[in-house]
Amino acid sequence: MTLTQTLSLISISLLTLIATIIGIQIIFILKEVRLSLSKINSFLNTTEVALNKLTHPLAGLAGLVESIKQSTKIIQSLGQLVSRNRPPEPPLILSVSETDEAPPPPPPDVNLRQP
Repeated sequence: MTLTQTLSLISISLLTLIATIIGIQIIFILKEVRLSLSKINSFLNTTEVALNKLTHPLAGLAGLVESIKQSTKIIQSLGQLVSRNRPPEPPLILSVSETDEAPPPPPPDVNLRQP
């Protein structure tokens, strides 16, 4: 064998060995990725179950609130129907006139502290 053939054989052997080592490392990395993804998947499944347990009662509560809204609309409509048959009442006017007295000042023995 010539020197060139020997060097080629050695370099090919080293490159094959390096490629094999890199391939084995890639396999280990992929196993770690698969393990991590399975843990993430189980965490997401647990979270989904917990959220479903939480959202079902909230959906019922939302239905209850919606039914209360509809009930108030029905009551308002009935109130409007009843009020059509009555004569209108004059509006209640609340005003403070200038002749009204101001409230009396607090007694002098009251200790008013300001923070």
